[in-house]
Amino acid sequence: MQSVKNIATLTVKELRALARDRVMLVLILYVFTAAVWLVSNAASTEVRNLSVGVVDEDQSQLSGRITDAIRQPMFATPVPLTPAQAAAGQKAGNHVLVLSIPPGFERDLMKGKPASLLLLVDATAVAHAGNGATFLQQAVLSEIAAWAGPDAASVPKVDVAFRNLYNANLTPRWFTAVMQLMNNVTILMLILAGSSLIREREHGTIEHVLVMPVHPHEIALSKILANGMVILCAQILSLVLVVEGLMGVPVAGSLAVYIVGAVVYALAVGSIGLLLGTLAQNMGQFGLLVIPVIVVMLLLSGGMTPIESMPDWLQIVIRIVSPAPHFAAFAQSVLYRGVGLAAVWPQIAAISAMAVVAVAGVLWRFRKLLAG
Repeated sequence: MQSVKNIATLTVKELRALARDRVMLVLILYVFTAAVWLVSNAASTEVRNLSVGVVDEDQSQLSGRITDAIRQPMFATPVPLTPAQAAAGQKAGNHVLVLSIPPGFERDLMKGKPASLLLLVDATAVAHAGNGATFLQQAVLSEIAAWAGPDAASVPKVDVAFRNLYNANLTPRWFTAVMQLMNNVTILMLILAGSSLIREREHGTIEHVLVMPVHPHEIALSKILANGMVILCAQILSLVLVVEGLMGVPVAGSLAVYIVGAVVYALAVGSIGLLLGTLAQNMGQFGLLVIPVIVVMLLLSGGMTPIESMPDWLQIVIRIVSPAPHFAAFAQSVLYRGVGLAAVWPQIAAISAMAVVAVAGVLWRFRKLLAG
């Protein structure tokens, strides 16, 4: 009981120290509010109002219907161009897509002859060019099929119906907002846990703690708990008020189940951050250590690129050394698909195992640091 009281007292001390750090409080507020909104909305790769030019050398009823099919919100109003204007416009970066309709296009289709359209894509805008070209191709083929009629030989006999589960309209911010929230938790837990130790070493207050009747594990656990409590409260408020309330992203799963996984993840990541803090002598060294760890954890978490697209050996390694891919899978299952605790217990167990190892490592390193 005395050890528990010591941990509680030191945790309160850490919370008071964090409350006096106005710069860190502003950073936490920004990261869990404006940063989530900006990454999800302002930096979206969703196709909206894509600039399109049309070179209509056929001037037929079908070419007019194809031009009219290019409409908002995906595409801006198509601009009629000559071949020379189209070449100059794409060179100047004015049009991401240029659709060229050759003369006699409608006549060839009516006679059953093969006909082709030319779609010029400005591939410097990779994401918009790829998605926009696909959507434009679908719009053109749909309009040609409607013009040809149901009895045309070119119309497929099998109609494939798509049903998008958990995100019917394929809205990118539904995915980006939650994954950005997870990334912010990872970054801040690593930084706060490690910097709390570095700050005390630089200010000389760690010696004051050492003369108190406390043990090294009590000091280490108090730092992890204090920062974990702050980050946990911040991410829950951000999820409810910003992601779900302000941005309108639906949260399908149980908030209580998510909190269970978030607590375990905060413990694991905080231990890693504190371990990095014991390896650094000052804040500059800590920054150099934590940056590559953050980059690896975020890029290989499955929140930016699918885990399945990585080499097999890398999938095995990252699932063993990093809790981030397990938490990304956990968050997606709970918040997107609405599954219960029975479906995500393997992810929670994996994160818990990593948290135990990380806490054991940081306690060993912390005792060695304080002894030396």
